[in-house]
Amino acid sequence: MSDGGMAAGGKPCGYGVMFRIAMAFVAISVLVLLAAPVLGLRARIPLDYNEGWNAYAAMRALGMGGGPLYPAPGGLIANNYPPLSFFVTGCLGWLLGDMIVAGRVIALVSLLASAGLAGAIARRCGACGWGALAAVLLPLLYVGAFSHDYVAMDDPQWSGIAIMLTAVLVFVSGPSDAAGRPVPGAARLVATAALMVLAGMVKHNVLSWPAAVTFWLGAGALTRRDGESWRRLCVWLVGGFGFAALAVGLCVLAFGPVFLTDLLHHPRVISPALVLGGARRTSEILSLGLVALTLAGSGARIRNGGLLAWAAFCSIVWSLIQRTGEGVTLNAWFEPLIVLSILTGVALSVAAGRRCVGRGAASARWVSRIGPAGLLGIALVPFLIGSWTLLPRGVRQVADLNRNVRAWNVFIDDVRREPGEVGCFMSSVCYWAGKDNLIDVFNYSEYVATGGDETAFRALLARPDLSGFVLPACFARHCTGRRDAEMRRQEALLVRITDDEQAGPLSPDGKLRLYRAVR
Repeated sequence: MSDGGMAAGGKPCGYGVMFRIAMAFVAISVLVLLAAPVLGLRARIPLDYNEGWNAYAAMRALGMGGGPLYPAPGGLIANNYPPLSFFVTGCLGWLLGDMIVAGRVIALVSLLASAGLAGAIARRCGACGWGALAAVLLPLLYVGAFSHDYVAMDDPQWSGIAIMLTAVLVFVSGPSDAAGRPVPGAARLVATAALMVLAGMVKHNVLSWPAAVTFWLGAGALTRRDGESWRRLCVWLVGGFGFAALAVGLCVLAFGPVFLTDLLHHPRVISPALVLGGARRTSEILSLGLVALTLAGSGARIRNGGLLAWAAFCSIVWSLIQRTGEGVTLNAWFEPLIVLSILTGVALSVAAGRRCVGRGAASARWVSRIGPAGLLGIALVPFLIGSWTLLPRGVRQVADLNRNVRAWNVFIDDVRREPGEVGCFMSSVCYWAGKDNLIDVFNYSEYVATGGDETAFRALLARPDLSGFVLPACFARHCTGRRDAEMRRQEALLVRITDDEQAGPLSPDGKLRLYRAVR
């Protein structure tokens, strides 16, 4: 059978019935897993700590109260993100009347755009139609299955990735030499650099692709030793550093030197042990990586293959580095997920083309016998193992959405009726309740854990207009269960609240409790 496309080696792509059935199953699963987040865009149900944090920052960016966008270090509010996402979310939030809803819309569009761009990049790297479609669906499947809170969550991670992938598409869409290596001109290099810096001004941890392009161009200049390769490397470096310097300079002019202090000297607990905890949640990276590795023995000449290999290496190493910091969770693995999905799409196309040439022919014959359906099955192993619980969960979330919205509205109204100010661990609750942002619990506890004093926190507790706090229910002394070091530090900071204030109502999910001040 043929889908009308061409495999990486120029031969017609052949896919069997089982492959098409598996792809239909993936597409249906994506719809099931993404249904609740899409239907719940306007639902006042907290998804993650970051949602309220980003909403208040968007308000500060537009001068809608809460102080400067980049506060002085040592205060109760911190900001270690670049500014662009806050202004974009703030403008849309002003139009929609809800900063969190605006952030969710932007995040959902960015996630879908990132998946589409992954497919387009896979296509430019030799994947045919079905392979490119796999590169689109696999990130959506695994984010929906194992990083569900990051689907339509008010956070700039996917926005930064979408802009970064746009830059990559610009880079790989130029001409290539006979070996399949891109030979971008100066204009394309400059445009790529500008877009990548723009992505960094949305989220500062999307560094894998810039590193990959730099290493790829550098390796080409060192191995080929021709003037044109060195010229491309110089144009890339000058353009990248130039745009980065311009962006940082504008931010310093707009926000003052505190911008650099907040961004570069943000206090955070670092521990290599955290890597192991994060690695346990990334089985999809392993399965996609196994499929991608079949390209090494296929004998196929993959267009932009060197760049993709560098991107896979850089993204995995960078993810491991990020995971050493507290507060960095599954979003650190999104870049390798995208890169390996692109490589998987190319690998499926190579297998469908039955290419068994050149070095590694024996391995390629083995891959050919497995075929694209077998390779897709390997890529889907983590999801297939969990699908019996993941898919029913997605259905239940849709069925329970209206009931959960009503229950959360009751809890948020309880917070709204408090006569004074309320501090919220999950700050989206305080945002929807119309309360000010009093404390960023995570960042302040990191500040204290790295040697900062508690002067600002003691002043907050002494405020006469403080009515209470919304804190995790497991911060109470009677709560049992395993808690990581990050939560124990936050509990140690806030234990005087749970000890001294009156316990109020629980949130609908049982994870938060309103503590009312006893005066």
